[in-house]
Amino acid sequence: MTFIVSAKQIVIMFLLMLLGFLTGRLGMIHKETAKDLTNFLLYIISPCLIVNAYLVGFSMKRLIEFFQAIVAVTLVYSVSIIISHLIINKKFFKDQETRSVLLYGSAYSNAGFMGIPLVSAILGESAVFFSVPYLVVCNFFMWTHGVALFSIEHKRSLRLRFLDALKNPNVIAAFIGFVIFVSGIKLPELVLTPIKSLVSVNTPLSMVVVGTNLGAISFSSKKNLKTVVFGTFARNILIPLICLFILLSVPISSQAAWAILIMASCPVPAVVVLFSLLNNFDAEVPTSYLCLSTLCTIFTLPLIVLVAQSLGYGG
Repeated sequence: MTFIVSAKQIVIMFLLMLLGFLTGRLGMIHKETAKDLTNFLLYIISPCLIVNAYLVGFSMKRLIEFFQAIVAVTLVYSVSIIISHLIINKKFFKDQETRSVLLYGSAYSNAGFMGIPLVSAILGESAVFFSVPYLVVCNFFMWTHGVALFSIEHKRSLRLRFLDALKNPNVIAAFIGFVIFVSGIKLPELVLTPIKSLVSVNTPLSMVVVGTNLGAISFSSKKNLKTVVFGTFARNILIPLICLFILLSVPISSQAAWAILIMASCPVPAVVVLFSLLNNFDAEVPTSYLCLSTLCTIFTLPLIVLVAQSLGYGG
């Protein structure tokens, strides 16, 4: 993968986001429509994309690479969470709500909604196979550590939260896809064709939907501006660089490593706004954080790729 290829794909995605931004501002896509499309992407198209990623033909090499990726992503998330708690602490961020938003946004990326389209566009459809371990580990951490940051559902035990995560259509799709991959089951054309048709619209549709939310960025104070800028630096630059150095030190295939690095270099996840609203947090900081981080990705992700290549990574 080259810097030029990644930059080109990011620019293409940015243009699609711009289209979403303009159609949203012109009233062609309303908030409810964007919400419905988001649900369709997350719960219909994304599971199809995951299942399709497993249709690569079984090999022991691929199976080993898959579990190596699971270990690598677990290490990446563990270190990212520790680093986030070290730099975003009570000394510098006294407000509990702000601290929760920054902790979540810095440790977690928009891996499912934006990460998979990026991996597919930059590395090719076959590389999406290595995005699945990232999503599986992400869901585990998100519904345990991530939920705890916002103190959601105090009465629900860790076991119940984990069971909720297992019921997520994307996790179910990952399990189904893994069974298909290991068993070598061939899906009939009647099933395969609709899946591939839905997969083909994932990238443009997801970027347009992301773009409809970009108009929400605003700052009512310099303090909020500084907070969001710091959070964007942590999410878009610091954590991806940490991920890069972790991947340099673990045994993992080049394609899997690039896929993980791209997923980790994605912007703040939209879930940070949802979790904030569910807990009656002020929505300005998480919304501005989401939008600024997403906009900055057009520059920061190619930069991470350039740094990786300057270190001689990935060939």
